[in-house]
Amino acid sequence: MAAGRMDYSSAIRDVAPPNLKQLKQTVTLTKTARHRLSWIDYYHSHNQNAALTARHFGIAKSCFFKWKARYDRQGLKGLIDQSKRPRSVRRSLIPAEVVSAVKTLRKANPEYSKYKLAVILKRDYGFVLSASSVGRIISRYNLFFTSPIKPKGHPLRRKQVERLRKPKDLRAAQPGDLLEVDVKHLPFLGGKKYGFVAIDVVTKQASIYVSTSISSAQGALAWKRATHELGLPRAVLTDNGSENFGAFADLLATQPLKHYWARPRTPKDKPHVERFIGTLEQECIRWGGVAHNKMDQQAIINQWLVKYHSYRPHQSLNYLTPNEYKAKLKAEATSMY
Repeated sequence: MAAGRMDYSSAIRDVAPPNLKQLKQTVTLTKTARHRLSWIDYYHSHNQNAALTARHFGIAKSCFFKWKARYDRQGLKGLIDQSKRPRSVRRSLIPAEVVSAVKTLRKANPEYSKYKLAVILKRDYGFVLSASSVGRIISRYNLFFTSPIKPKGHPLRRKQVERLRKPKDLRAAQPGDLLEVDVKHLPFLGGKKYGFVAIDVVTKQASIYVSTSISSAQGALAWKRATHELGLPRAVLTDNGSENFGAFADLLATQPLKHYWARPRTPKDKPHVERFIGTLEQECIRWGGVAHNKMDQQAIINQWLVKYHSYRPHQSLNYLTPNEYKAKLKAEATSMY
């Protein structure tokens, strides 16, 4: 290298901008790659101290230098795990005519398993091939087919419904902005009962409809009761249970509101109704609020709801009852005009 010249590529590698994780990334990084990027960021923000970086993240220095070297050579792509596939792999020794026979059989009989195809291959073609080898040929050539007739699913449940997720910035501020809906399994002697629960996330006013089945038709009846007691909301949030499809989803589609769906197996998406169900269990069911038939169970819950709405102070409402809190909000709204 001529005197006075410098290796700019080396200089660029040695000087990295701080807060690498906050830069706009043109490469989609995996979770593991983002973690490795935090190593590089910490390294440059702490005087390029590799030993300190390794101790901070609990890794070996050799591990850090390995990924730093990849980052220096390839940039962000170097932090992504590379394929561990060997450069030299064993080639299939199955003759081409046997592969062709398997492909022909699979296309003619897509409903047959690899075990049946292995038997037919030996019986009709005279080729002895294990079921595992037949399965590998099916996978290698993607010989998977979809049946022309879809399997029968739950009636009305499998109907295609657009599932909107609740926007992250949606904040209910007024009564009726958002109702959360769920189902509580109620203890019952000699059968099953279910409580269809709806709660206004602002006022904490709730509606409960008792049923002996958990169908979408019962969900629609429960919704009619809830809107009669709480009013028609501007949005409703449900989970992905079968009771929220069919007749229930069809009813909501006819009303001027937004139907949001919680993420599967994510109860924290609807915390208000989950908390209310816990209150129902602790303050009603566990204190003898169980009946032998549906009508008596509904009467017990209705009586408890009266106490819940007009007598029980709520910590989240500054120790007002739901009825008092709703009246307070109404008075504040009236005074503004």
